[in-house]
Amino acid sequence: MLAKVSGTIEKKFPGRVILSIGPLAFEILVPISLYEELPEEGQRCSLFVTGRLRGEVLELYGFSDWESRELFSRLQNISRVGPRLALNILSVFKPEELAEVVAQADYRRLSQVPGIGPRRAERLCVELRNRLGLTNQTPSPSPIFGEALSSLLNLGFSQKEATKALNQVFREDLELAELIREALKRLSSS
Repeated sequence: MLAKVSGTIEKKFPGRVILSIGPLAFEILVPISLYEELPEEGQRCSLFVTGRLRGEVLELYGFSDWESRELFSRLQNISRVGPRLALNILSVFKPEELAEVVAQADYRRLSQVPGIGPRRAERLCVELRNRLGLTNQTPSPSPIFGEALSSLLNLGFSQKEATKALNQVFREDLELAELIREALKRLSSS
């Protein structure tokens, strides 16, 4: 598997670069924000890369640092986040900025990413918080709480509504289905 490539920039465009490595030239998709940082055409460049097979075509994705490459791979482990959306996220946020946005549950900033609306931003914040190992401002009392919260968000409730309802009905002895049912009762009565 490829991890890093070095070569001469033949052409560069917002979102992709043609990198010549010996007798081969590779088209590498990059975050749009990286375009500004790349050297001029004809100069040497190194990129951390990862590949994805789409049908019979190998797509290469390039990043300026290892952390961005790893975050790109981790983002795709989230349901309904493919390589294009992951690349859009990394075009808007550097890894440390994304961690800050997720930790603060700043849905408005996350929804600035093309392809992410307000509701999807809420769901992604919850899932990213778990994937990135970040804690919520109001820590979940148990893993079941987090699963119930994710389920309520998937049903279309806001983070605030779902958290409030779960905090009102949560007990350690409840199973996931019971917790969700009780929270839904609370949400329907308000």
